Amino acid sequence: MFTLEEKHLDEAKKIAVNNRKKKRCDDCYDRGWIGVSEQNLLVLCTRCVDMDKAMDEWKEYVTQHEDLKEHFSELFEETAAVEDTEVHPTQQLHDHKKAHPVGKTAYVPGPKRTGRAKKI
Repeated sequence: MFTLEEKHLDEAKKIAVNNRKKKRCDDCYDRGWIGVSEQNLLVLCTRCVDMDKAMDEWKEYVTQHEDLKEHFSELFEETAAVEDTEVHPTQQLHDHKKAHPVGKTAYVPGPKRTGRAKKI
């Protein structure tokens, strides 16, 4: 099982602190990270850390270290897998229409109960 070394974990903590967008956060107690996983990976705070910038910095850090490239190879594969599909204009119009809400039926058969009338 892969376990991240302490020197890489310290660098991930620095990246999290550098990419914070809020000054105060009650979730991460102003650290930028919530905790550490079983594999010694950092769990970033989603409320106060800019995840895109943090991931970009982490990718740059991983490319500089050969021992991390094999474990984080899926970070680099996702950019190549994106395809652009063409959408027909009528399909786009259909997607923007609201679905009709299904509500309660207005008519209920039987006598109308008011107040504290008991059900028979």
